[in-house]
Amino acid sequence: MARRREFDEDAFLARSTAVFWRKGYTATSMSDLAEAAGVGNGSIYAAYGSKPELFLLLFERYCDGRVDLVRCAMAEGSTAEEAVGRFFRAVVEDCAAHQPSWGCLMLNSLAELGRDWPEVAAACARTIAAMEAIVDDRLAREGVPEAGRATLAAEIVLVSQGLIQFSRVDGAPERLESIAASSLAHLSPALQAA
Repeated sequence: MARRREFDEDAFLARSTAVFWRKGYTATSMSDLAEAAGVGNGSIYAAYGSKPELFLLLFERYCDGRVDLVRCAMAEGSTAEEAVGRFFRAVVEDCAAHQPSWGCLMLNSLAELGRDWPEVAAACARTIAAMEAIVDDRLAREGVPEAGRATLAAEIVLVSQGLIQFSRVDGAPERLESIAASSLAHLSPALQAA
């Protein structure tokens, strides 16, 4: 019979995600996670096994949350352009909520671990593909022509990731909003229905 966890799992997972996000996988120890969450090392090992197992759980959870952000944002607005604008605003708002900015846990982890840890690279690829599919679906529903639509969806997701990474350099919401608005203006002609 599995032992009942003696800690608030959601709080632990949120705090542990923040530690990995801030420090990176390699620089994070199980003691760092235990200290941040106020949980004993033994409890962590008993609940999650190893550091790699815990990280992959947190990483998948983070990636799922990023896909949910795209899904919610792209469901808003009455046109493709409004939906993309809402998506960019959601990204800027999310960046503003995480100050100082640590960038994107997904891209940070891909840069740190992707060559040596196929599961991380695969999770990133699945996440980006899911984001692009959500954007592409919305563009299709708004009548954006199929020719080039997948590339347009990829470009929109790329802009969102660029905003997140740029927030590490300059996290001022006004600056990010300006970049998002400029990007949307450049994308606008392609977002028009046929």
